[in-house]
Amino acid sequence: MIKRPTLLLGKTAMLGALLAAVAVGSTGAVAEAVQVPDQIRVALFVDLGSKYQSLTPVVTLGSTGAMKLSLNGVPVASAAAGQTLRFAVDGYRAKLLETADYSTAIAVLKKVQASSKAGFVTALKKNGKTVYQVTEGNYSTAAAAAAALTKWTNAGVTAGMQSLTAASVVGPWAVEAGPYASEAEASAALTRIGAAGLDAFLARKPANGSVAYYVRIGQASDPAGLEALQQAAAAAGQTARIPNAGDPYVVVRSDATSGTAAQTSPLYALPQSAGIALRVDPAGNQGIQVAERSKGTYRGSMEISVLNNNLALVNELPLEQYLYSVVGSEVVASWPLEAQKAQAVAARSYALARGAGFQIADVVDTTVSQTYTGMASENAQAIAAVDATAGEVLTYQGKIVEAVFSSNAGGITADNLTEAWGNDTPYLASAVSSPDAGPQEGKLDWYRVVLSSGKIGYIRSDLLKDSGTKNEAGIPLYEVTGNGVAVRPSPQISATAAPIATANAGEKVVVLKRVPEYTSYSWVEGPLTASQLLTSINKRAKTKLTNLTTLEVSKRGPSGRAAEIAVNGKPVDVGVPDNLRGALGGIRSTLFEIEETGRFTVLGANGERKEFPSDASSLQIEGANGARAQAGDRNLILLGAKGELRAATTTPEFIISGKGYGHGLGMSQWGAKGLADQGYDYQSILLYYYKNVKIEKDVSE
Repeated sequence: MIKRPTLLLGKTAMLGALLAAVAVGSTGAVAEAVQVPDQIRVALFVDLGSKYQSLTPVVTLGSTGAMKLSLNGVPVASAAAGQTLRFAVDGYRAKLLETADYSTAIAVLKKVQASSKAGFVTALKKNGKTVYQVTEGNYSTAAAAAAALTKWTNAGVTAGMQSLTAASVVGPWAVEAGPYASEAEASAALTRIGAAGLDAFLARKPANGSVAYYVRIGQASDPAGLEALQQAAAAAGQTARIPNAGDPYVVVRSDATSGTAAQTSPLYALPQSAGIALRVDPAGNQGIQVAERSKGTYRGSMEISVLNNNLALVNELPLEQYLYSVVGSEVVASWPLEAQKAQAVAARSYALARGAGFQIADVVDTTVSQTYTGMASENAQAIAAVDATAGEVLTYQGKIVEAVFSSNAGGITADNLTEAWGNDTPYLASAVSSPDAGPQEGKLDWYRVVLSSGKIGYIRSDLLKDSGTKNEAGIPLYEVTGNGVAVRPSPQISATAAPIATANAGEKVVVLKRVPEYTSYSWVEGPLTASQLLTSINKRAKTKLTNLTTLEVSKRGPSGRAAEIAVNGKPVDVGVPDNLRGALGGIRSTLFEIEETGRFTVLGANGERKEFPSDASSLQIEGANGARAQAGDRNLILLGAKGELRAATTTPEFIISGKGYGHGLGMSQWGAKGLADQGYDYQSILLYYYKNVKIEKDVSE
């Protein structure tokens, strides 16, 4: 058993360790030693294949102030305060309905929206009247759109509804008229072409540092149909050309998806090919709201493009303003300012260490990078912490370090090489004590109890008392002190997990153990069945398992974290050790123990020892009154040689209990709070969790 270092929480006890840490690095700024950029690019939506995917078929932007839209750096449009701008890919779609009745179009749309986020209603003028086209999807091929059309047709979404045209696949192939000298001239041409019954839309194309106006005619699913579109345009008195494949353009559609028949929004559709980007800038500091990101509002500008046939949305903003949100998201606002300063420097370093790590962006807005939710998570304390450390980063041998951090190290940090991602990272302090117990402050313990019904669950310690009596086996009995007391599946009150039973005042229970409340510092999961764990392990295991009878930690690292597990006595390869969290059903950390409730030894009356798991039918239970019963599927309450009680099962089940939340590398956020509470400044905190580093600042400006 690996002994873990004991952490003494007093300031004096840690002073030597902290002074040693500070002595390693320098807290002084070094002129021009490091360059810190002013701006950062955050991908809110992007398709990078297996590396990262966050997809949306449409982006809807709004602001309390005006917005300006630019195409490849050239202003092309604006939106008034409160007006929305929508963006999509000009790909292949299933056109389900075309009708002059808006309510009919909306009825079909609602059916589509029940299972797809890519339903659209587009308003356009044809034959002198407004018609509404209902389409679904953004598909990269006509074949995929055709399959979707078949699906919707078979689902009967348009059953009994009159359509002006047949359902079909529409696509990005079109002919174009123009260029026109102004948008007004292009709009006049659009009206003429639409009067001839053709699908036609305004379009903009970049042209030598400016923007040219066109009308795109048709929505063909195949380039073979372009000559026919040319002829139809000519018949309407309009000359049209077939554009070069790959020409950059933006089509402007009148979107009625979320408005009314009288109120539509412009929808800008970008081609699937790369090479074009739209930028939206807000007026003043109002920010831009992104409806598809939980209506979050973000500082800076938004860039919309297409990558891998999917819409990409990148938020570009000042680095320090980005950190206002990150620190506000990652750290509780009431925490000490020094802990928040430490978080600001770590987050700044982490964001910059990889450069443009996501192709068209530096970071993403999820925990794959670090949590960023825009202006909603900003607070005065976070802003003060960022401003106080502006431009400061951690460096190792002259380079900004990837200053990883986790929520709670469970009392001791992890070792990257043997316990996490398999890298020998010289600047991450390994197996150092961390004052992480803060989440338990003010929390009551819980009792794991057995009810008279045989059910096992948890009751909070203030709702039980020792009754002063024992059962026939001599086991002390506790009694419930109130009516309607919830017996919970884990030692916590959770809105998502209903109680397994209720107990009333005076009801007697057997206490198995006393445990801390479930927090990010101390937690327990289970009981988990062999089937559940077999499924989750096989999602990670390089060699698939066929059955699971026993499960144990077969190797641990310097901090005591599990570095390997064994199933049925044989090690299982799940890749790097940190993958064990996912392999065991998404547990909070790898600093855990496994209790095998179906694995125990029984000593018979004749001194014979029997090991379980085995044939449970061979186990007979003799009660205090001499009666015998066959073991079944219910829990067995066993009394150990030292008088401890244990709930055992006749089939393999497992309880996993542990400490900490996250990979445990680098700075522990709760540990930073603990140190700040003891009076340490942010520099000391950082140099404790990151070794051999310097805190530097770009002073070249």
